[in-house]
Amino acid sequence: MFYNTIITGQGVPLKGEIAMRKLNESLLNDMLTYIKSYQLRNGESPTFRQIMKKFNFNGLGKVCRYIDCLISRNLIEKDKFGSIAIPENISKGQTILAPVVGSVACGQPILAIQNIEFTASLPVEIFGDQELYGLYAQGDSMIGVGIFDGDLIFYLPTSSANDGDIVVALIGDESATVKRYYKRKEGVVLHPENPNYQDIVTKDVKIQGIVKRVVRRF
Repeated sequence: MFYNTIITGQGVPLKGEIAMRKLNESLLNDMLTYIKSYQLRNGESPTFRQIMKKFNFNGLGKVCRYIDCLISRNLIEKDKFGSIAIPENISKGQTILAPVVGSVACGQPILAIQNIEFTASLPVEIFGDQELYGLYAQGDSMIGVGIFDGDLIFYLPTSSANDGDIVVALIGDESATVKRYYKRKEGVVLHPENPNYQDIVTKDVKIQGIVKRVVRRF
């Protein structure tokens, strides 16, 4: 089964606080997404200075205003030291390590990149305890199932798949792609979830894994 994990920020608007109303809601949601993604990826929260650099703020004061707003909406918390607290399911639960090994196409196949960029620490409560690998999605052929350009795909390595599975497939020796898998008499059909793309029908294909989770990247 394919599960889609999209990190979003939706909060209840504050009442009666003029200063908070002046904050950019889109930027506020982007900051929350960045914090949650950073926590999943690193097992710790970003510092205020890292947030300032990420969003090109001209000082820590602006970071503090946005953080205070997220706290007031109960979207994040501070720890006893004043830093952004780690959620319990990340800080106290069991985790697995998932190597992120480059990029894979969600359009036309591209050269498979097998260099480990980093190792993600993933909470077992969310991702399970199976061996997973990560890849960055490229292209828009799988937007129908919520896989967008730049998203981080986590897949279970396997050499076989069932009809309807979303797979990471190797075409030929070096071209990798993400598509929905079907086995037919004429060969393997790799079906895109975007009407602007056509099926790929081939016999020269090796299944690399089945996609299990997708983390939205902004």
